[in-house]
Amino acid sequence: MADEHALAFFHGALLDEDADTFLLQDGDYLLQAKPDRRYGPPRLILAVRRGTRIRRIDMNKTDSGYRFLGKNYSDLQTIIQLYTSKPLELPNGDHVYLKRPIAKSKFQLIHKDIKLQKKIGSGAYGTVYKGVLTKDSRPIAVKRIDSDGKTDQALIDMMKECRVMQLYDHPNIVKFYGYIVDRTPYLLVMELCSDGAVEDKLRSMGRAIPTNRRVDFSMQASKGLEYLHSKNCIHRDIATRNCLLHGTVLKLADFGMCRATTIYKIDLTKPQNVRWLAPEVWKSGETRFCTDIYAFGVMLWELFEIPYNTPYHTWPAYTVKERVMGGYRLPAPKEMPDSLIMLMKKCWDHDANRRPTATEVRKQLEVINSIFNEDDLKTGRMDLVEKDKSLVLTARSRSMMLGPSTPTKASGKGQKAKRERDDNNNSKMGTVTARAHTPSQR
Repeated sequence: MADEHALAFFHGALLDEDADTFLLQDGDYLLQAKPDRRYGPPRLILAVRRGTRIRRIDMNKTDSGYRFLGKNYSDLQTIIQLYTSKPLELPNGDHVYLKRPIAKSKFQLIHKDIKLQKKIGSGAYGTVYKGVLTKDSRPIAVKRIDSDGKTDQALIDMMKECRVMQLYDHPNIVKFYGYIVDRTPYLLVMELCSDGAVEDKLRSMGRAIPTNRRVDFSMQASKGLEYLHSKNCIHRDIATRNCLLHGTVLKLADFGMCRATTIYKIDLTKPQNVRWLAPEVWKSGETRFCTDIYAFGVMLWELFEIPYNTPYHTWPAYTVKERVMGGYRLPAPKEMPDSLIMLMKKCWDHDANRRPTATEVRKQLEVINSIFNEDDLKTGRMDLVEKDKSLVLTARSRSMMLGPSTPTKASGKGQKAKRERDDNNNSKMGTVTARAHTPSQR
């Protein structure tokens, strides 16, 4: 193994913006490896803070060691020791002593910290493997990023996801263990959710998934989304494909599009997840908490569509965009409880400011879940959280909210006829209001 890999302050291909957050005081330093687009092997860089700036100096490998500032050295430790006692001359005539080596953080793993076992999935980003952490044999999922190490883009995309994931810890969020950039392939390491994506379960199991489980999935997803929003984070990709199952626990996943901000401007010339995208985004180009709520409403539809279909599955993406902007909304699935239909429609309000917050969604879903899963909650087979006293329903208010007194019973003829009338009216609202580029279908 190359000499630099043995050093605690070698951070591999860590991006400058991430490395800079570690260098806080004058003389703090670390080593980075930069992709070399011409010759292949990465360049070794010494990064050191001097005042308000971070200085970066090449440390070139040679057959006999390293060349640094015009002189040859046999190993890196000799260079470091020299400039802890002697000032390092900087190009602008300034100088700095190397004072404090900055070791890798707890999220910076190296390849020997994990063992890959088998491939469990793949996508445009790369390949996902099942594996274990070598220190305790803990099961993990490892996302291998397709990159030859000669360009930064794949690493940039991965590190955006890592920056978000390492901030959060919640039972309904996939747990982040770390990232590996000491050499290629670059890897993202997270909790293994052994039962796969909710979308896959909906497709494969169909009616075998009872209504009460679908309600519980909805409630758990709302708790994860509420947590993200409480941390001022927009997920931007809420869908059943990005919800994973570990036993009966649902966890939000795939934070590649997530942004730790309350407003995020997107480039509308690039492909969008059209079928989950709120209509106002096509005009403003801005995503907010309320756009996550709109997507959550589409996910509620996914959870109750039997057999499962992609939203608007018979329409091309450009038709979805035009119809939704014109006011059209998906017809409620026949198996969806009335209380969920009401909530779903609120999530789709054309006026984004009138949509419920994630906290309001979670509160409503906890009430609904407590009714559909009353026996399971009593026996402790599902997580039970203390509900706000204001949400305790009287018999009258419950009947107003839920319609039929027996939640699992099919709707009566009157309600069915009303729903069909609503759907027919809804379908007439698909007026085209604008046409831009044709978005790609995800």
